[in-house]
Amino acid sequence: MRSLVLILLLASAPHAHAQILQNMQSAAALDFVAPLHFEDSTENKLDVRSAELIFFGPLDPTFDATLNFAAHNEEGEFVAEVHEAYVGSSKLIPNSRFRAGKFFLGVGKLNQTHRHDWAFVSAPRVQSDFFGEEGVADTGAEFSTLLPTEAYWDITVGVTNGYTYGSHDHHDEHGHGEGEKPHVPTHYLHAVNFVDMGESGALQWGANYLGRTDAEELKTQLYGFDFVFKKTEGKTTRLLVQSELWYRNQSGPGLETTEEIGAYVFPQTALSERLFLGLRMDLFSELNRTSVSDGSRQGNLNYAVAPTLTFKNSEFSLLRVAYTYDNQTYQGESDTINQKLEFQWVAILGAHPAHSF
Repeated sequence: MRSLVLILLLASAPHAHAQILQNMQSAAALDFVAPLHFEDSTENKLDVRSAELIFFGPLDPTFDATLNFAAHNEEGEFVAEVHEAYVGSSKLIPNSRFRAGKFFLGVGKLNQTHRHDWAFVSAPRVQSDFFGEEGVADTGAEFSTLLPTEAYWDITVGVTNGYTYGSHDHHDEHGHGEGEKPHVPTHYLHAVNFVDMGESGALQWGANYLGRTDAEELKTQLYGFDFVFKKTEGKTTRLLVQSELWYRNQSGPGLETTEEIGAYVFPQTALSERLFLGLRMDLFSELNRTSVSDGSRQGNLNYAVAPTLTFKNSEFSLLRVAYTYDNQTYQGESDTINQKLEFQWVAILGAHPAHSF
């Protein structure tokens, strides 16, 4: 009898392995963008902003894995890199999940979403200044757990190497180089609450903290709030309201402390099952900016509006056009106005990974 059981187990093992391989999925994402700047025409050209190849699925009954390769156009040359590569599980610990490897840090909303999946074309200033044009990806570990409370509270904590900070688009110490060992690695906390309001919709909001101290002892602290409201009918999101508010404090030896605050809010409504109209409004300010002439505190505000029209032909293809009016004001100086039109086409090949709310 024992021999028969052993034979059955050995015979079923290759079948189980083949079944797991069949469950592995792949997808590709192409993001085409054509900007039309009113004041500066040097960047007015069609660009393959990114091309991604994604593999994801179960390794075995316990662990899952994701591997994402991405190529980005940087000054006319495509640079390929491992965008994300991590292994994780939601089965080992009840009501919890974890991952280890390289991934976009689990803070905010935009930072956890690949750029081709955003509801608008380009990053608001608060995102580009605090996280880079696309987001902060790093190598480390992240753990999330659902608290045993009546209200829905999902808590995420993470620690990553912190040798670099920012995305490939952040062309400074945070670029492709290996960086230097930080005094304090990147660490973060994201507490998320979810409320289901039935037919009225659902909302999710979160509170964030991120900190690090780099090799030159520059200490960075970020505090943020993210908010998403959705009202869905069938497969159509009839109303979307997405917003983030972030505050950054930076200090270091021999440096004056800098404080900056920024936010965006993006309401979008469905005009039909395929056509969506949104309006993003951005605000950004350097709270302790001083005047170059006399060193006095200089009031400032950078505000922008970006009406966005999206045609979603299917879950695999969408076309988008956005107009952005951006005004930078400094007390005692003339305003700096920038305007642009952006055209975007996103194409998805294969089964794209599911998104969080």
